[in-house]
Amino acid sequence: MAAPLRLSSLLAGAAGALVAGAGGRGFFDRFVAAGEARDGRPDPLDRYTARAVAEAVAGALAGGAARFAIAHPFDRDPVIPFQRLGRAAGLGGPGPLALQIHPVFGPWWAYRVLIVLDRPLPAAAAPGDGCAGCAAPCVAACPGRAVARTGFEVGACHAHRRADAACRLSCPARLACIRGPEHRYSDEQLAFHMRASLPRPA
Repeated sequence: MAAPLRLSSLLAGAAGALVAGAGGRGFFDRFVAAGEARDGRPDPLDRYTARAVAEAVAGALAGGAARFAIAHPFDRDPVIPFQRLGRAAGLGGPGPLALQIHPVFGPWWAYRVLIVLDRPLPAAAAPGDGCAGCAAPCVAACPGRAVARTGFEVGACHAHRRADAACRLSCPARLACIRGPEHRYSDEQLAFHMRASLPRPA
């Protein structure tokens, strides 16, 4: 078993951290308009995310003496347990869709960055559990029977998506979530993420 990740392993003298995500369509719309989306190189969204975050952090901390470190969900060394960090920040655990459902954005959001600083930050209000009190319409909406209150069956999801074109680039179960419908991803954005999540044939 790997040793627990400590903030000090990312930044000596770490005293505070910020976990940030992007909800709704705005971040993806800016990505589509950026050069990374059109340059034909691999991992365009990851590269855009890294650049946008670096520019935002540099602007926010310009002229300051704070030391900081940046880590993303797509980093491999070390792998950052973002869902565990989210739970520590007050989000609920993964729901039937295997996603942490945000009370405002529902399933239409994603973690983007962990920023570790050498100074403490004020505590933020806990966002809460988006699945709390929900009747879970996502369960019945999944034609592949991959979504259940007891857990998400990744294998069943992938098998059904390979056989059913309607699920390949969309997700009826995710669309059935009652939280944050006004933040729903565009069809283009949903297809982009769904395409990336389907394993290539062996």
